[in-house]
Amino acid sequence: MRVVRSKAANELPISGKRIEQKATHSLTLGAPIGRALIGAPSGKGGVAFSQFVHSIFGPTRSFHQNRDRTRALASEGVGCFLIAFLLPAMALSQTNLKFQDGAAGQVPPGWFLLDAVKDSGYTAEWRKDGCHGELPCAALVAPASPPPQSFGTLMESFDATPYQGKKVRLRAWIRLEQKAPSDRAQMLLRVGRPHFLEGFLDNMADRPITSSEWRRYDILGEVAPDAETVRIGLMLYGLGRVSIGDVEFGEVTEETSGAAVDAASEAIRKQYARMDSAFVRGDGAEIRELLMPDAQMRVGTIREPLLPAIEGEIAKGSKLTARTEVSSVTLAGDEAIATVRREAADPASGGKRTVVTNHRDTWILTPTGWRWRESLELSYHWVLPVTGADAARPVVNELRTRAVPLDLSGDLSAFGAAVGDARVVALGEAAHGSREFQQLKQGLLEYLVKEKGFTILVAAAAPEVRSMADDLNCEFVGLGEGDIATLANVTHPQSKIVLWTDNTHARDLTLRRKLGRKLYVAGFAFHRGEVRAVGVEGGESRGLNTYTVPPPPAGFGDAVLSEAEMPQFFLSMSALPAGPLAHWLADFHLFHDVGAYWILDDPDASMQPVELSKNYDGIFFVEELHAGGH
Repeated sequence: MRVVRSKAANELPISGKRIEQKATHSLTLGAPIGRALIGAPSGKGGVAFSQFVHSIFGPTRSFHQNRDRTRALASEGVGCFLIAFLLPAMALSQTNLKFQDGAAGQVPPGWFLLDAVKDSGYTAEWRKDGCHGELPCAALVAPASPPPQSFGTLMESFDATPYQGKKVRLRAWIRLEQKAPSDRAQMLLRVGRPHFLEGFLDNMADRPITSSEWRRYDILGEVAPDAETVRIGLMLYGLGRVSIGDVEFGEVTEETSGAAVDAASEAIRKQYARMDSAFVRGDGAEIRELLMPDAQMRVGTIREPLLPAIEGEIAKGSKLTARTEVSSVTLAGDEAIATVRREAADPASGGKRTVVTNHRDTWILTPTGWRWRESLELSYHWVLPVTGADAARPVVNELRTRAVPLDLSGDLSAFGAAVGDARVVALGEAAHGSREFQQLKQGLLEYLVKEKGFTILVAAAAPEVRSMADDLNCEFVGLGEGDIATLANVTHPQSKIVLWTDNTHARDLTLRRKLGRKLYVAGFAFHRGEVRAVGVEGGESRGLNTYTVPPPPAGFGDAVLSEAEMPQFFLSMSALPAGPLAHWLADFHLFHDVGAYWILDDPDASMQPVELSKNYDGIFFVEELHAGGH
């Protein structure tokens, strides 16, 4: 669909203001990096150490920006020679991966510690005792008092030529002995290309190792056709000791047909059938048998442990009627990738709500059979009965009489009357990065401050939102800095608070239970338009961009609201009399809820089932959005 811009669309009538966004980017190449390059003394230059080593090993949870810093160094011709100088000579091929060679207490041959790592007090030693199986292993040990921001590394680097253009796998058995709860380890696979460009990087920053048991960990990657080096290693954060053994690295050959693939497909299909049955029964024990201990669920760049999520739902009494269809299986040794389609109906909705998801699941062949290790969500969408034309007609007729149009007068008295004496007002939104929602919420914030006596704004620390608080002389509290209910009931018991958030967080039932009638929740809906969001395709992020949101099919929630033929309106739902509109608002319907992501494979994924009047006290509707805002 092509979005036609109009002059009126550039401003929201009730606000009368345009919001300008300014993006600033800065890059600092600190002199302390030079100290790290020549080996800062232990206890000095800890941050510099971390900056430098992260430029070699890749970003972690605290240093996502250092990849850009390293590239800037390369573009300036600064530091790259020094980095290369610091690293030991690259081996022609991998060596001593099984730690078959070594002397007790010494760094295993073929592996190395950087001088900066040694100077920070980290040590590595070859061992025969306490290893996995009968093979020797290596241990990386932290000093008693490591410098701030530092971490230890044990590495090996070799020529990438034999693996150019191929898919590879790094596999190792690893065990962490923690001395503090925050201790963690990470395995590393990095491929280097000419001119210090990065070909592939996975340092497990999003899934760190914390288990005290020996477990096998894998990293799958691709070696670029022009790759020069492969670097593998182990990283240690904190005060503990991490051991590694039985390391494997090599090409992964994928099979898509043949007897082995057929056998794996049949076995994995049976595992899915077991899992579907276990979901229906709410049998967490059987599901646990089918999952690897470190199984992950992944959407784009976000990873979460799979088992706790499933067990948490089962603990609530959730029992889903699930059916999984396997569309394809690719086999690579003892690893299989299954592409599946799953339908799950929620019994709590009387069978009305069904979610359809597409996944790319990774299975590992273990001595006890195939076990599920990772589920990458490719797309999902909800399926609900639509509102037929005959059922929609009386709903729309009543909506036209009860909804209050938002026009150039900027009159928000209907909203003010609906808010009443509420001390906390939550303002949601159905999409981030939209000009109309941003301007509408700004107008509502101004009204609540000037007309209703609100004095505190709780929001994510976006510069433009903080600036609004400053302009209105509001106290600004960063979202996540404290519990909203505690803020309202304990910290500021006499103050009025505006919560600037999205629809999902605004309709949080926990907040409703804690605040009761002190809380007023305003939801937001729209019919069509543009949004600024992070695109996700094939389960991978495609970056921030502008996407066109087409109108939903007839009978969907937003489509019915659009039939009122008002460009923008407010509807108070807290005191509606019994009738077609109240009945429709209390039932499940599908509404746009884009949030920060746009699923390119399945635009219907933004449609979420919501019972409007059970989740919100009032609803603001905008016919067409345009990209902009925060």
